[in-house]
Amino acid sequence: MNRRLIIPMAVLVVVVWLVGTWVTKYSLEQMAFYAPIAMVVVGATVGLVLLWVKIALESFRGRDRSHKT
Repeated sequence: MNRRLIIPMAVLVVVVWLVGTWVTKYSLEQMAFYAPIAMVVVGATVGLVLLWVKIALESFRGRDRSHKT
């Protein structure tokens, strides 16, 4: 594992934990239990957004190529 990623990932987990506590009805202790699930949900959401952005950009690029020829 890349050692440079350990601190940013730990910070990200703490941020998701604290924001999850703030947004939901769960206490800090309860959210600590749900933090791994929240990380999976956040990761899946970011992955889907990036996938759809990539699909949209490739679609627009393909449309530009078809109009030029």
